[in-house]
Amino acid sequence: PGTALRLTFRLFRVELSAMVSLLVRSMRPRQWTKNGLVFAALIFSRSLFSPGDVLRSLAAFLAFCLLSGAVYIINDLVDRENDQRHPQKRLRPVASGRLKRPTAAVTASLFAVTALVGGFWLDVRFGVIILAYFLMQLAYSFRLKRVVVLDVMLVAAGFAFRAVAGTFVVHVRISPWLFICTILLALFLAIAKRRHEL
Repeated sequence: PGTALRLTFRLFRVELSAMVSLLVRSMRPRQWTKNGLVFAALIFSRSLFSPGDVLRSLAAFLAFCLLSGAVYIINDLVDRENDQRHPQKRLRPVASGRLKRPTAAVTASLFAVTALVGGFWLDVRFGVIILAYFLMQLAYSFRLKRVVVLDVMLVAAGFAFRAVAGTFVVHVRISPWLFICTILLALFLAIAKRRHEL
């Protein structure tokens, strides 16, 4: 019985590790660098040596990572059939079937709720903006990414939301120049990405 229990526990641990790995991969951690924009306000307001501001900015970064990760999982669930016909995207955990849809859906929901609750706890204004970001991303995933021009505008808006959100957690006013430069750079990157895809 002891050997059987150890084998069962070992098998469970291996399966759990594999599932966590698939979930992390579905959350696109390489894309989390975009969330680094929440630190722009911290840097430009010269608050790098304020422990409270640094901790709040790190918490905001984590909230955006959880929320954007949840959005990526939801996007994979919505696009599962199309991804299965794509030469590269068919290898994604959800499209390949290695990550079960119920598991992905429950995990995305938990991540989204955790990020939103944490965001409102951190600062009400920050909570409002990440809620708006989440709703915008849901609309993008389900419908708006198929609308030409509007799709790249929404991608750019996502970058701007991150920059604005960062100002709320360190309690400074956003610079119009930071906002404009963020939007223009994001538009450039989004349009370049679409051109590459074509």
